[in-house]
Amino acid sequence: MASIKYGTPEYYKEQFMDFMADAQADKPEYGEAIIKGFLLALDDWAQYHTQQATHYGNLQERVRSALGVS
Repeated sequence: MASIKYGTPEYYKEQFMDFMADAQADKPEYGEAIIKGFLLALDDWAQYHTQQATHYGNLQERVRSALGVS
C-alpha cells in the first residue's frame, strides 16, 4: 500500500480511524473520553496560542520602546 500524503484528508481519516477504533458499544466511556480528550486538546492549544500572542505583544512593545517608535 502506498503511503498517504501528510496533510491530506485521507491522512487525517487514517488518524481519526485509529481513535474511532477505541469507541466500543460495550464501553461507552471510551467514546466519551475521545470527545473529552479532543476538547481538552483544543483548550490547551487555544491557551498556548493566547499565551504566545501575549508574549509577542510584549516583545513588540519592548522593541518599539527601545527604538523609540510607536
